[in-house]
This record gives sequence, C-alpha cells and structure tokens, in this order.
Amino acid sequence: MRPSLSVGAVLIALTLSPEPANDTDMQRVEVAAILPLEGEGALLLLEAKGTGAVLPLVIGLPEASAIEAGRLKAVPPRPLTHDLLASAVLALGAAVSRVDIDSFQNSVFLAKVRLAQSGRDITLDARPSDSVALALRTGAGIFAATRVLEEHGLSRAELDNLRRRPGDLERRLRGAEAEGTRL
Repeated sequence: MRPSLSVGAVLIALTLSPEPANDTDMQRVEVAAILPLEGEGALLLLEAKGTGAVLPLVIGLPEASAIEAGRLKAVPPRPLTHDLLASAVLALGAAVSRVDIDSFQNSVFLAKVRLAQSGRDITLDARPSDSVALALRTGAGIFAATRVLEEHGLSRAELDNLRRRPGDLERRLRGAEAEGTRL
C-alpha cells in the first residue's frame, strides 16, 4: 500500500442513484481511533475489517467531536447538525442504509450516503467525516472502496511503525497538506 495521506471535502448535493454500490469492490470499515493533531484538526483512522488496512483521514475538530459523540452514543441537550440530519431522514420516511468512501479525486476523498425510501435508492454526496458521523448515529454500515484502501491506506504494520517514531505520522500528514492533499 502506498501511504498517501489525504482528506476529502465536498459539499452535500442530492443525486438519485439507480444502482447501489458494488459490495465486491467495497470493504466494511470501522472507526479505529481519533487522534488529535498539533494545532487544528484530528486524524480519523478507519480500519478495514478482515484486512486490517487503515485509512487515515485528516478532519476538523468539530467533525472529530461529532464522530466521537456518535461513537459514544452521546445525547446532547439539543440536536447537533448530524443529529438533525438523522432525524430529518427518518421524518421523511427514509433510512440511511450505508455510507461509502468511494473515490479519491483532485486530492480529495469523496463519500456517498446511501438512503432507502419507499423502494427508491437515494445517494447523497458528502464529506467522509460527515458520512461517518451520520452512520454512527443511524447504525448504518461504513464502507471504503478497496481501490481507495489500496492506494491511500496504510497497513497496520506501517501505522504501528509510524506511531513508534513520535512526530513522524504528523510530519507526513502536514507534508501531505502542504502539497495540497487535505481531506
């Protein structure tokens, strides 16, 4: 695996999708860790079940907080953005069926939120961080394209090696950001 570290950012836009994702090209991932970075931001580590490949995503602190709240099943006194979106989906008679981190284009990871509503499949383009935060609130599966994991992921051994050398992981991330590869 080539350790390219990048983060995706795309405005949410509604599109109808006649075909669901091809499961043979996708791997189920789960949130392995959220690590703070010096200064602004955090590192979201998504680990593929079975293969152990780790997809590192640099995300903002608000997104990291939203993901952590979803992991902990925290219930805020008033709905936060991802709670509101989950409630709106449900109120409109739909359900989040899954989220897919499905491609990497122009130094940006792209994700899709897949909804099911009255026999229709609806796909929303979204940032991976927002997709993960929503999936954690709705119980939807989180998937990453095998191609994305192979091209931009790290093996567990590579990640452990970087963790043993303090500062190496963050220097690589900051170097990737300087080259314009920010998620």
